[in-house]
Amino acid sequence: MIAAVTRLVPPANEPPPPFIQGPIDRAVDRIRAVIAPGVTLATARAKRVYVAGPMTGIKDFNYPAFNVMADRLRAHGYEVENPADHGIVEGAQWTDYMSYNLTRLGLCGVIALLPGWERSEGAKLEVQIAHRLGMTVVNAHDLVSMETGQSANWP
Repeated sequence: MIAAVTRLVPPANEPPPPFIQGPIDRAVDRIRAVIAPGVTLATARAKRVYVAGPMTGIKDFNYPAFNVMADRLRAHGYEVENPADHGIVEGAQWTDYMSYNLTRLGLCGVIALLPGWERSEGAKLEVQIAHRLGMTVVNAHDLVSMETGQSANWP
């Protein structure tokens, strides 16, 4: 093994030692996840939550409420897709934001709804798609309450 490590040319038809191959495999996995994620299976989406709620016409686009909920869900071990994360993009229209956000929604297994979502055209569209995709649709505050063991008031 020492000879394999000190040679300038790797031995033909011999795999690299584990201490070299391990970091290579991990780096390749990270690159694949970013460059060519492919199809996301239901098991991978199960603990991934999309936060939905009203933005248009609300002060600061309701980003504070989105960010607080995203932080709380992350603290409970969820991977979170938060539409507020992209911030305000100069020149972007409602359809631009929705087009992007709908791609993020499809990576999730749960949609967590903020108060007032039923008055938001975008959130209603997201909920409709979530239902069609068989996602779990929950009240965001109830999801956090379930995780902390508090009593949840289901709608």
